[in-house]
Amino acid sequence: MAKGRLAIVTLGCKVNQSESEAVAGAMEQEGWEVVPFGPDADCVIVNTCVVTARAQADSRRWIRRARRAMPRGILLATGCFPQIDPQGVMALGVDGIAGNQEKGCIPQMVEGMRQGKRPVIEVGDIAQAGQLSDLPGDRFCRHTRAFLKIQDGCNARCSYCIVPLARGRSRSLPPSAVLASLKRQGLAGYQEAVLAGIHLGAYGLDLDAKTTLLELLPQIEETETPGRIRLSSLEPQEATPELIAFISSSRKICPHLHLPLQSGADEILKRMNRPYTGAFFRDLVLGISERMPQAGIGVDVMVGFPGEDEQAFGQTYDLLRELPLSYLHCFPFSPRPGTPAADMTLQVGERTKKERVQRLRDLSKEKRRDFYSRFIGEPLTLLIEHRRVEGMLRGISKNYIFCLVEGGDELMGREVEATLLEVQGEKAIGKIQSRSVSLYDTPSI
Repeated sequence: MAKGRLAIVTLGCKVNQSESEAVAGAMEQEGWEVVPFGPDADCVIVNTCVVTARAQADSRRWIRRARRAMPRGILLATGCFPQIDPQGVMALGVDGIAGNQEKGCIPQMVEGMRQGKRPVIEVGDIAQAGQLSDLPGDRFCRHTRAFLKIQDGCNARCSYCIVPLARGRSRSLPPSAVLASLKRQGLAGYQEAVLAGIHLGAYGLDLDAKTTLLELLPQIEETETPGRIRLSSLEPQEATPELIAFISSSRKICPHLHLPLQSGADEILKRMNRPYTGAFFRDLVLGISERMPQAGIGVDVMVGFPGEDEQAFGQTYDLLRELPLSYLHCFPFSPRPGTPAADMTLQVGERTKKERVQRLRDLSKEKRRDFYSRFIGEPLTLLIEHRRVEGMLRGISKNYIFCLVEGGDELMGREVEATLLEVQGEKAIGKIQSRSVSLYDTPSI
């Protein structure tokens, strides 16, 4: 008999997603039934984010919502919010908090709370963390794709970013552990794994036996792992010609790169403490596109950083408009406590930020539609998700095209060969031609 019903709410990055799924798996092993968020849950874990003011507000809102839905159940908050403001989170009425490095202790914390020990506070000094927290993950109960956190923390000091305060210094999973985890994920039936990290390009530089992401990927290529490996995000200066060359010839690494530009104006990049220029980024994207014409290229853009006038925003907009990108992730600057940018002069008004974000989101829609349209009539290998959209199956291609197709539930979690037939706005419609066969062709969920 299950100890109770557990719901996990996850906000923020793919690292948080990976950690939430690992916690869910550990809780299942302890006898909990994982269920969607709702009033039937006996325990809710909110895995928080504070990368922007909006993300922190969303975290606060979810904690309060969980408390209202479950007034007598167990409510635990974890992640970046309690890491930077433990007392503020406790004041929201939670029964316990766990910092980022303490997520591996959550099953024991919940058991203590179930037996009446409340509150439970486990938040250490993340700056002193010397290795990754122990959160192996082989089962992902709510995802078609597996996630594997191979790196955490960040040594960079971007002037706007609170992440180093919430995540600590860069820490990496040894290559042997990466390969072993990927093999287990493949044996569990996952066709794709996403390599996640706060600063993925810094992978391996902190290990006693130093290594790099470029040295890790060939090992993954020659090991029994899921047939599709996706990189979560790479800093522009770390998408080196050697790395791009390897990805372009790889059987496994997906031709999809997500690159945080933040601004196309050199003066703003300097104020952000970003180590590249707009011209460098232009050459990088054009080089990737020339080497891998089919590659999906996504970009992070921050709007309204202090000092961003109309000319600086125009430089960003024009750069993005001219480049062969497939989508943009746009968000407004929000001052984060403890960061240099919070105290900078020339702050941009909220209305101006909102207008600029909308312009870039409109541009993103154009970019996605144009990118999808390039593949009309072309074959795509789709990994079918474990859910339907508008009654249709949705699959994701290696180069990050989301395509709707007709088919039965038995195709969920499988790869299929399809043809893209039409693009309606940002929506791609296709037709399945045949089912693919993979090395690990077993049900994953």
